[in-house]
Amino acid sequence: MIENFNNIYLFLIFLVGCVITPGFYAFQLWESKGIFKRYNIDESATLVQRFAAAWPTAESLTGILIIIIGPQGNWAFFTLGLIVFIANLIYNTGAYFNIAFTLGRGKYKVAPEAMIASIFKVVVYLTLIIGLRDVIFINYI
Repeated sequence: MIENFNNIYLFLIFLVGCVITPGFYAFQLWESKGIFKRYNIDESATLVQRFAAAWPTAESLTGILIIIIGPQGNWAFFTLGLIVFIANLIYNTGAYFNIAFTLGRGKYKVAPEAMIASIFKVVVYLTLIIGLRDVIFINYI
């Protein structure tokens, strides 16, 4: 299992960054009352919030599957994660610093933890893509 990730460090980065962390956020998002109260969001956003909970749930469950079967050839998981969290970092940074994405800002607040989490995930996915490039990108020639 660990040998599929080249070393224990990449395995632990994957375990924490792609399984445990999204699993923790998924649990928080599915239990929406606390999130709504924390960010001053109306309960009418429940449908959208449940949709938002689907991403970390899928990421965590797919991460568990990749631990079981190995990361060989699973470049799409890592690349999609990197793209999603780069976009998320752009949005969170723009919203936090009131540079862009200001619609409805009087009704919700963007916490610095959103930017920090996005930076963490971008670093995790970049580290994994670079460290596992010989495993996830299979040469077909």
